[in-house]
Amino acid sequence: MKQRFPLTQVALVAAAVLVAASPGSARAADVIKFGVSTPLSGPAAPWGIPHKQAVELVFDEINSQGGLDVGGKKYKLEVVAYDHKYVIAEGVATVNRLIAKDGVKYISILGGAVVKANEEAVNENGVLNLPLAYAEGLVGPKNPLTFHSFPSPPETTTFWKWIKQNHPNLKRVATITPNDDTGWWSIKVETTFVEKLGYVAASKEYFERGVTDFNPILLRMLAQKPDIISVLASPAGSVGLIIKQARELGFKGRFVHVGQCDTSVVAGIAGKANVEGMWVHGYVQTPLPERVKSWQTRYTKRYGEWNATSIDFANPAFAFVAAVKKAQSVEPKKIAEALRTVEFDNLWGKAHFGGKDYYGVGNQIIYPMPFSEVKDGVANLVAQLLPPHD
Repeated sequence: MKQRFPLTQVALVAAAVLVAASPGSARAADVIKFGVSTPLSGPAAPWGIPHKQAVELVFDEINSQGGLDVGGKKYKLEVVAYDHKYVIAEGVATVNRLIAKDGVKYISILGGAVVKANEEAVNENGVLNLPLAYAEGLVGPKNPLTFHSFPSPPETTTFWKWIKQNHPNLKRVATITPNDDTGWWSIKVETTFVEKLGYVAASKEYFERGVTDFNPILLRMLAQKPDIISVLASPAGSVGLIIKQARELGFKGRFVHVGQCDTSVVAGIAGKANVEGMWVHGYVQTPLPERVKSWQTRYTKRYGEWNATSIDFANPAFAFVAAVKKAQSVEPKKIAEALRTVEFDNLWGKAHFGGKDYYGVGNQIIYPMPFSEVKDGVANLVAQLLPPHD
């Protein structure tokens, strides 16, 4: 005769079996998911790949030490990353997926146009955003949970002062930049800045992302006889083509990119000789401070190949970890409050969020920014400069 159990007892046993069979569900609260929406393919992949990898490396190192201690509880950090190809529609889709499907409360988006397209989703869902992007109005009171983690044109244009002091013979500037939120704001800020320094803004041109034939644009630009071409906010793949084609058309002057750009990728497309003398912000190959050398060793060991772009693109992870530690909370608003006051180390020194006098809110990262000049194919550090505002 079979022994019978009351239904309530059967239900309790079944529940116990389910819990025992699914240990992950009991630990789900011990994981902090951090979303990354970035271009892992296409012309902007030289930005997106080190963006994802830098965040992963910082988090992996925290996890190897037992995780992040918040209120006496240990949390593991997990990166959930999607490729948006630097296409706005893809960017919106990936962020919606991170929020709605993956339950992410903290995110880092790369690309100004993509970040702008996601402002509403970020704000309405109370998501903390640590983007790498240029776009007008991105940093401001209307986006209280957005903390820009990379220097923007209002910060990086300070390098033009260095150029003016060290190369006074350069007087006419032509600029080419993507035809989107990133490019529009970047060229607006840079033009205002260089004209105040006495430069002639000889030409301003826009291109659609994905374009490979820049000759029609370059012919118009070169007709204005510029001394220097600014490839402001353009991704490395496009920059390589611009430089190659400009040289083929006879341009002998300088190139400058006061935004993050992997000059090794550029040289691979344009040729090493054509990139000689190019100036760039945020990409340094030599000499590297000891802290950056250590990062290089760890990064290369983890991924098998060194990518100097990762140096500055680790900022979102460094900032997030420091703020969570200070806030002793996993609530986005409390972490945001901590971000406004915490000072933390990035790979170039001490960093904090500021810029309230310029932006109306202290949500812009501030630190000693590295600028390089390409010599014999290598990006050599020539200066570290603070932004014009704190």
